[in-house]
Amino acid sequence: MSFALLAASAALGTFAGVTALGSLVARALAGRVGDGDRDPAGSARRLFALRTLPSLLGLASACGVALPAFVLYEPRGALEAPGWTFVLLAIAGAVAIAGGLRRALRDWWATRRLRREWTRQGAPLTLAGAPAPAYRIRHPFPVVTVVGILRPRLFVAEQVIERLSGPELAAVLAHEQGHVSARDNLKRIALRLAPALWAPEARRLEERWEQAAEEAADDGGGLELAAALVKTARLASAGSRIDVPAAAFHRGGALARRVRRLTEARPSAPGPPRSRGAISWIVLAAAVVGALAWSLASLAPVHGLIERVVHLP
Repeated sequence: MSFALLAASAALGTFAGVTALGSLVARALAGRVGDGDRDPAGSARRLFALRTLPSLLGLASACGVALPAFVLYEPRGALEAPGWTFVLLAIAGAVAIAGGLRRALRDWWATRRLRREWTRQGAPLTLAGAPAPAYRIRHPFPVVTVVGILRPRLFVAEQVIERLSGPELAAVLAHEQGHVSARDNLKRIALRLAPALWAPEARRLEERWEQAAEEAADDGGGLELAAALVKTARLASAGSRIDVPAAAFHRGGALARRVRRLTEARPSAPGPPRSRGAISWIVLAAAVVGALAWSLASLAPVHGLIERVVHLP
């Protein structure tokens, strides 16, 4: 096997191994992260970090430790025949990355197609407090959603505009602004990119993040938002749902928990901005792996470990 192929395989195998180990730890910790009835923003931060941290550590270890170690210490002219253990690890890493890319690209394409279709069919709408350029659309489901990341668009079904009062509609717009401020659409893509090596638990963790993100965006909406939720749900046909790869005010299903939180009018637990917790996890992980990568003394043993794996049967 050539030097370049060996180096790429070492990086892919390291990604697979570290991500798998990190996923086992995340799986064990998942039950300890509460769904945060009083602090949904904090819960959303922790759930997002727990779901993405294994992949982040795997990527940082592969690119920041294994690849530099191999490039620095592996003889360029060496031709080695790796064992099946090394080959299977590299294949597992490639499959995991390809699966994440496929999920992310599928959501990106669906979002792009949906935004273009609704923009073409809809009518521009002026709404005070809208978090993005707004469009009024005709849709059988009472959809209210912000679609897109770099150039988001707000789409509101006409029956929602007609049925909600001014204060209720303002509360809905504030809810969508919460999603935009928290960059929830970007986080959703990051979740799709992260390999799901521990499904179905990974999917369950993503569903819990989705719920926590919705409740975090609800905070401050009060009775007006609760009334808007109930009215919007009544506009939908019984049992109907909508599946859009973006932040949506109501997708169908049970609303009892969200309405209860809003009508109880309890103050949310104070905490840092929603994005700060996840960023702290990422910075910490990158700093640890980066420190290892910059320490040349640590790269020689890493290369030795890779060589042992290469020669396993």
